[in-house]
Amino acid sequence: MKKYLKKIVCLTLSMGLGIGLGNVAIAAGDTVTFASWGGSFQDALRSSMLTPASQELGIEVKEDTTNGIQDIRVQISANAVAWDVAEMELSACETLSREGSLEPIDYKMVDASGIPSDLRQDNYIGFINFTKVIAYRKDKFGDNGPKSWADFWDVEKFPGKRGMHGKVNYNLEAALMADGVDKSEIYKVLATKKGLERAWAKLAEIVPHVTVWYRGGSQSAQILRDGEVDVVHMGHNRVESVANSGVDVSYTFQDGTMDVDCLLVPKGAPNYNNAMKLINSVLSAKAQATLAKTMPLGPVNKYAFDVGVLSLEQAQSVNTHPNNYDKQLLVDPNFYIGQLDVLTERFDTLIQQ
Repeated sequence: MKKYLKKIVCLTLSMGLGIGLGNVAIAAGDTVTFASWGGSFQDALRSSMLTPASQELGIEVKEDTTNGIQDIRVQISANAVAWDVAEMELSACETLSREGSLEPIDYKMVDASGIPSDLRQDNYIGFINFTKVIAYRKDKFGDNGPKSWADFWDVEKFPGKRGMHGKVNYNLEAALMADGVDKSEIYKVLATKKGLERAWAKLAEIVPHVTVWYRGGSQSAQILRDGEVDVVHMGHNRVESVANSGVDVSYTFQDGTMDVDCLLVPKGAPNYNNAMKLINSVLSAKAQATLAKTMPLGPVNKYAFDVGVLSLEQAQSVNTHPNNYDKQLLVDPNFYIGQLDVLTERFDTLIQQ
């Protein structure tokens, strides 16, 4: 564990990007460190949110990347917290909150008036809506690639190299949709022992046909771009980045898994006040709209569509637009809370067979 922690801290110091541009005076040591998912997504965060925040606040924004909840746990357990603000899935935020691993959000410093009430929690706050979609290379499938989970599971009708996220999250839901369960019934089915076993059994059918179980968002883009897979379940913003690189790919919001990322401050974060200032900045309507314009992710700030940043065409490419919303499964983080570790252990065993 010490070796792993040393790696995290070194990455923060050596790979983290310090953003303090323009003519804004930044006091020595006036910094905040932000950890997110890396790749083109973090590039978009930097240009649309982090650099403007640095200039506005006069604070140097340093960056690092995270692979998820365990990074936070390791830093806290070793009493060597390096990050001030981290982006995590909603289920991870709630789990860490229940573990007592997070600092409180100071709502006197953070304007949350545009954020849905269920995303304004004592120890974390909603950040963006994102969707993992079924994406495919058109040089393999033309215009007739897999467009549903039933298609994804149909290896005879749609032969090809497959990629899925190497985490249990979303995969049990996908298995049930492939097995014919309506999106509105997914979590009712998963709440029963019989339904959960049904999901595991269906997931086991596709495991031998998965070429790559990717670990992070940037890897998902790389394997699709480089042709390591022909069809993959991945963030739709990452698919857009692959398309923008010149690769002919397609995707649909049908059967997409929509989730929410949140922002949290790990217990013992070294720059708490600056963390609150940064969170307030990136949750503003303008910052949220600018990110959606840069990369079509759904704002959590309801006023983002009212500030004149997004055109109608751009708004319609966002996953939370009414034309897209009902095609997707809204992920329920409560399914994972309290059993994520058990589900993860069984999932890891399954995909390693």
